[in-house]
Order: sequence, then C-alpha cells, then structure tokens
Amino acid sequence: MLEVDQRENRLLQKAIAQWQETQLINREQAEQLQQSLHVRANNIEWQTITLYIFIAAISCALMAFGSLVLDEKWIEVLRKKLSLTDGIISVLFALLTIFLAYNGFRRKQAAPSFSLNRELYWLLPILSTGVTVVYLGKSLQYLGGNYGLFWLLATFCYGVLALAVPSRLLWTATLLCLAPAYVKLTYYITGDASWFLGMNLPCRLFLLAVVMLALHRLALPNRRYHSVGHITWAGGWLLLLLSAWLISIFGNSGTWSEWQQLRQVRLIWWVAGYTVLCGGVVLLGIKRRDAMVRDMGVIFLLLDMYTRYFEYLWDRTHKGLFFTILALSFWWIGRRIEKWKKV
Repeated sequence: MLEVDQRENRLLQKAIAQWQETQLINREQAEQLQQSLHVRANNIEWQTITLYIFIAAISCALMAFGSLVLDEKWIEVLRKKLSLTDGIISVLFALLTIFLAYNGFRRKQAAPSFSLNRELYWLLPILSTGVTVVYLGKSLQYLGGNYGLFWLLATFCYGVLALAVPSRLLWTATLLCLAPAYVKLTYYITGDASWFLGMNLPCRLFLLAVVMLALHRLALPNRRYHSVGHITWAGGWLLLLLSAWLISIFGNSGTWSEWQQLRQVRLIWWVAGYTVLCGGVVLLGIKRRDAMVRDMGVIFLLLDMYTRYFEYLWDRTHKGLFFTILALSFWWIGRRIEKWKKV
C-alpha cells in the first residue's frame, strides 16, 4: 500500500479519474488503485505550530542579541575589567564563530537531510560573525569611513560558510549583506555623490540585480551552489523589479529636490520601459513554467498600475471607484493563488 499525503492523494485521484474517463483502465482497476492508496495523517497543523515556535525562537534570539551585543554596556564593563580592546573582542567572537561553524558542520555531516531546527542553528554563526566584523571595523576605525568594505567582508564570510555547508539561511544572509556592501562601496568611491558611473541609487541596484541573475545562471551547474541557487534567483528578480519600479518613479534623478522639479511627462519613457519589463517577466515565467517569476511579474505589474493611478489620476478619479477596483484585484490575486496551490 502506497502512503501519500493529502496533496499527493488529490493528484493521484484526479489521475485515476482521468484514466478511467479515457478508458485506459476500467472501473474495477480504478477502485483497486484507489484502495491501494493510504492517506498519511494530516500533520500540517503540527508543522505550522512548529514553524511558529521556531519563529518565536528566532525573535527571542534577535532580541537577546540586540540587548546583549548592540547595547554595549556589558561589553564596556568587560572591557574595563579585563582591559579588552575592540580588536581582542573581534578575535574572541571570531573564535566563537569558528567553533559554532565547526559544530554546525559536524551536525550537518551526521544528518545531511534538511531540518528546520538544524537550519536555524546557523543564526548563531551569523550573529557572531556580524559582531566580529563590527568590532574589527571599530578597531581599524572603518579605514576612514569605508563601511562598505566591512559589509563586503561579512558577505564573503557568510558566502563561504553557506557554500561549505550548504545553508539556505546563511546564503540569505549573504545576499542581504551584498546589497548594502555594494551601495556603501559606490558611495565611498564617489565621495557620497548622487551618481556612480552616471547612475543614481535605483539604477545601481538594477545593475546589481542583473549581475546577480547572470552569475546565478553561470554558477547553477555547481553542485554546492545548486541547493541555494533558488534564493539568488528569487532575490535577484525581487531586487530587479523593485529597483525598476523606483526608477519608473524617480528616473535617474540624483536628489529629492531635482526629482520634484521634474515634470511627470519627462518620466514617461521610464514608465513605459518598466511596464514592458513587467509584462516580459510575466511571459518569461509562463514560458519557463516558473510560478515564482510569473507571480512576481503579475504583482509588480499591478503595482505599476496603482502607482500610475496615484501619479496621474488620483485627483481626477472617484476614490470609491479606485478602492473598489483595488479590492477586486486583490480578491482576484488571492483566488488565483488559491487555485494554483490546489494543483
């Protein structure tokens, strides 16, 4: 007897019914196939409860980290009593990071299958690595204000650990550090100027997203990267569409005052390009049968429509009509997602 969960059972029942309708099997064979299926007890509730418990654990860990480390009072007490410098504190947390990473690596070898409990363990090395880099920066006075270099160092540390394990949480931390590292470095190079190579901040982020997606395609055959590649794929598209949305609003304006002086009609080409981009992303997702890319394209296409409404039609359209359209569109999105999840 084949043991299946609720979703697999629904899929197999549809398949059996289809086979019976097309006369690939007769009624008796269909009943035999249906009786050979054993539906596993529904454990979705327990999985959900477990997920909430782990979320609570992460929240408490982050709050504890904030109160113990970001609030430096206790570190200052230890510094005075033990005559610790910022460099020594950095070394101590670096040793702690090495110990935690080694312990996590051993746990991963002992049980290589994915576990939410083992995955969340890597939150500890993430936090300790962050403290190491912060106090290393303090000891070096951030090399004259070059914060981006230390963001990049944290990115490198997280990336090496993520590919060595591999760990989805560590790779997420890598991508989250990469964006501020890139932004801080571009501002440091230009002396906090508004443009870098002729690009304002949204344009720079758009370029970063393009590079991320290109590198993802090149690195995908790598076995270690393959297990975390979907995070880069999703994060790259999210950053690309989000930065493109900002470009459609601000264009390549460098400052707030400069953007306020622009007429909306001068941004129409940015708006048209963004709309074409969203439509292309939707078509790409459909063609590749990539639900994530397709849904993200639809969401940002709707966001584009609502943004244009606020920009051009807010003072000319009845507000009740607008929010009615908004409610219907969100209902339609929820209905489509519900149908897709049932497939």
